[in-house]
Amino acid sequence: MNVNHLYVITHTDLDGIGSAAAILRIAGRRPGRDSTVAFTEPYELHELLEGLEGYLERGDGLVIADLGLNEDTREPVTRILGGVVARGVRVEWYDHHVWNNGDVEGLRRVGVNIYVDRSTCATGVVVKYAPTLWGAGADGFLEELSRAVCSADLWRWDHSLSPKLFRAAGSREASNEWRLRVLEKFLSGTLWDEEMEAKLQEYVNEELRNVSRILKTVYVGEAGGVRIASAYKDNGPPANSIVGALLIARYKADIAVIVRPNGGVSLRSRRVNVQRIAVKLGGGGHPRAAGAKIEIPLWVRIASMLTPKALTYYITKRVAEAVKGDLEYIGETTQAYEY
Repeated sequence: MNVNHLYVITHTDLDGIGSAAAILRIAGRRPGRDSTVAFTEPYELHELLEGLEGYLERGDGLVIADLGLNEDTREPVTRILGGVVARGVRVEWYDHHVWNNGDVEGLRRVGVNIYVDRSTCATGVVVKYAPTLWGAGADGFLEELSRAVCSADLWRWDHSLSPKLFRAAGSREASNEWRLRVLEKFLSGTLWDEEMEAKLQEYVNEELRNVSRILKTVYVGEAGGVRIASAYKDNGPPANSIVGALLIARYKADIAVIVRPNGGVSLRSRRVNVQRIAVKLGGGGHPRAAGAKIEIPLWVRIASMLTPKALTYYITKRVAEAVKGDLEYIGETTQAYEY
């Protein structure tokens, strides 16, 4: 397939980096020369597309990977993509999150080539479907990359490098400069090296320093029979999934909520379908790992300057309301406990 400039929009985590590296390797492109890579969160996708729309020209290609379509982004994203397709831009979308069939069909109607496959991670979706579209042959390194990334992203941990890559290469707290550095390594066929080993040690040291600070912000609530533990997390390690696992284990929580300063929330659970909860909050994701962005009232923002627990209290209440309205076995009362 021939396109002029290739634009890639992907998620900020390891799977997002792997997805971008896979499509660029398949297409034979390099960032900065004949392609551009941008990292974003699902709830900010429409804003990024609005900024990029004016640069896309006939004959260009646009690939979106490892990003779902949220309730709040459906209309602007579909409209923008329909417009650029009409101008002669080829648009491909690769994802593995839970999608509404209507959203998939809506994008296909405006000309987007979309591939959603929940049997693998987003890197795996690209490796599975993109080579046929781009006329690329088999690539043993991409198969290995897909196995390593999926092992971490799907929490299987059946690849020896997955725990290392998850921390050193795929932390959402990493800078875009480091993400692009890792992407270049993957493009060149390097899965792990001394620079990444040094980054891992740096990450682990910071992770240990931050855990005690995060635990001081925890607020626990209960909606019927579901226990919700929320914690405030600023920039830096540990990763959201690690914080989520810690909250579930330490507070016997059914749902762990990791709250960001801007109202971004990540939901984790081992028994509750948090994707449905995230959809009610305007987001989306997986049944066991999902996210959304919640508008924070001014009074909460002011109060949280004095104590982060003001923010975790508010978010716990919002999540509890969504839980009560979704699961049939949830009771009518909501209680909160401070730790």
